[in-house]
Amino acid sequence: MMPVDPNSQSPAQSLSFSYVPRPGLLKITLINLVFNVLTFSIYRFWGKTNVRRHIWSCIHINGEPLEYTGTGMELFKGFLFIFGLFILPYIVVTTILQAALGDKNPIVLALNALFFLFIYVMIGFAIYKARKYQLTRTLWRGIRGNLSGSAMTYSLTYFGSMLAKMFSFGWATPVMNTVLHEQITNDMRFGDAAFKFKGRAGPLYPTYALCWLLTVFALFALIGGGIAMYMAGSPAQALPDNLSPLRAGVAAGLVFLFLAYMLFVPALWSVYVAKQMRVFADYTRFDGAQFHLKATAWSIIWLTLSNLLILIFTIGIGWPFIQQRLFRYVIDRLKLEGAVDIDRIAQSSLAIPTRGEGLADAFDVSAW
Repeated sequence: MMPVDPNSQSPAQSLSFSYVPRPGLLKITLINLVFNVLTFSIYRFWGKTNVRRHIWSCIHINGEPLEYTGTGMELFKGFLFIFGLFILPYIVVTTILQAALGDKNPIVLALNALFFLFIYVMIGFAIYKARKYQLTRTLWRGIRGNLSGSAMTYSLTYFGSMLAKMFSFGWATPVMNTVLHEQITNDMRFGDAAFKFKGRAGPLYPTYALCWLLTVFALFALIGGGIAMYMAGSPAQALPDNLSPLRAGVAAGLVFLFLAYMLFVPALWSVYVAKQMRVFADYTRFDGAQFHLKATAWSIIWLTLSNLLILIFTIGIGWPFIQQRLFRYVIDRLKLEGAVDIDRIAQSSLAIPTRGEGLADAFDVSAW
């Protein structure tokens, strides 16, 4: 046997990403539906786990699939922990106070306000913890992911970003999104190797400004057109019977304007979403290699509309297929430019959470 040189280095290699679909998701979806009904939705934690295992196993890096090792019991324990620690005490205390003092009592109102403030402050915490849980349950070649930072620090930044966006009428969005993405990406680890994110929000602002101004213009057009149609169909004198179809036409016109606006605005902002996805990918590196993402406005518009149709026509039952399509969209367009010495990467020594994403489940937010 040839002796192994301890000083020798394994050659770095490029990484390729692919989504390799396999059968079984429909079966999982139908089983989830039946058991969610029979267990009054308690089975959703196990159902969510089964969907993730399927989708993760379809994601291949250099031909090797990801492995999801989370369990439904971990998610269920996380939910019970959050329910017992926050939700149940709030329900009990508010019920007692409402019975004793009334719904309009200042103490009851103050308690409700504090609870909703707590929810908004903790949304970022929930997202961060859920991302950490999912990463620690994601393995490739036996190496798991993780997050190395503080969930509370991220949560305070997230809450501050919501306030900044609100008080700036949205104009702080590119800056705050960049800050948040930088914070959580720089905390991401695969084994002992770190992701790096560095970049400015400046390149996002021309596209954002165009979308913002066109949205305002469309809103004024909607309001102006609505007022004009309403006045045309509602004169001071009552309309004779033979002119009553005019009012029906006006009502139809108002509905058309509203639907046109509701379709135009998301389609318009798909231009910004695609730009942000491309820029953020270009700002991200792993072990010196740079990511690129081929995202276009038209592809995002089609993805969004088709997913919406799936959601509507399956009455929400097809949600696992929507998740699959979202992951596949990114994986099929993701490239990593440069080489990575994957044999050098060792297992992370960071702590692994024992419970699932209970707070994210309670707040109904996604880690991704």
